[in-house]
Amino acid sequence: MWGRRSLLVGALFGSAAALFAFAVTANLGLLEVLGVPAVLAAFLLTRGVLFGGALAALPVAAQSYVADVTHGQEERVRGLSRVGASLGLGLVLGPAVGGLLGRFGLLTALYVAPVVLVVVGLVVLFGLPEETRHADRPQPRGVRMRDPRMWPFLVLGTAIYLSISLLSMSTGFLLQDRLGLDGPRTAELTGVVLLAGGLPMLLVQGFVVPRLGWSPLRLLRSGLPLTGIAFTMIVFAPNLMTVVVASVLSGVGHSLAVPGYTSAPSLLFGPDEQGGVAGMIGSANAVVLMVGPLVATGLYELRPEAPFAAGAVVLFGAFVFALLHPGVRLRTHAGNG
Repeated sequence: MWGRRSLLVGALFGSAAALFAFAVTANLGLLEVLGVPAVLAAFLLTRGVLFGGALAALPVAAQSYVADVTHGQEERVRGLSRVGASLGLGLVLGPAVGGLLGRFGLLTALYVAPVVLVVVGLVVLFGLPEETRHADRPQPRGVRMRDPRMWPFLVLGTAIYLSISLLSMSTGFLLQDRLGLDGPRTAELTGVVLLAGGLPMLLVQGFVVPRLGWSPLRLLRSGLPLTGIAFTMIVFAPNLMTVVVASVLSGVGHSLAVPGYTSAPSLLFGPDEQGGVAGMIGSANAVVLMVGPLVATGLYELRPEAPFAAGAVVLFGAFVFALLHPGVRLRTHAGNG
């Protein structure tokens, strides 16, 4: 059985190897050494199966590691919020750095990414302290989706990540149609709007949440309505500035709600169940982010405002659920102890 740190290191090096193979395949395709069918098959294997599988292990291993080395509600929330901040930092810096590297060649970013992963893997290998000793750790136990400690938070997480997907997928289309923009201007302003929402996520999760000392329930109750208000603003936004302000507000709301969602169930399960909790959360998030674009596209075909109106309804519904459902209320308070 692998430890948490070992899984992190393996996932990082595995992701690096898969991305390097993907870059080599792309290079060979551009040189016409490989034919189109061979390139597509190699892309599916390297980028889809190998990289996707290795990457999927990273957030699960990171969350499990944090749960293993932290004790008590405040420390657990602080640690998991920093994990979320690191993901937010990657989402903000990744496209920007990739665009800059594109000036040095189409494949430059593809070759730089594996190097970054190897460097991070070495830092984790030699710089990250060991978690609970392998021999002393209890035998892992699985977590069921229908567990009453788990499913109410999966409902809340579905609402949170569905709203993230609706926002990221629909903002560009809304700006183009509402402001009458051409393609390049749409891409530029969409980047500005999403960056305006991404930077607060980085700042709030990285610096504010760890210092607030709020319970997971309070984070959820604060973040969900803020994000719901942001989506409502976008529905009726008369100009670009209103959309930017709403994106900032949404970033703050998501920054509060996500740590509450990820840390609450972690506090309710024992050390032998943390891997199962992290895996359940990671799987649910992945499914929602995969289905979300399809939902966003379908709603947008009805009306440009429909994805944001639906997001507001989902978020306010989740807020009421977090206020009234006895499983969330009582079990979160129980986890606080």
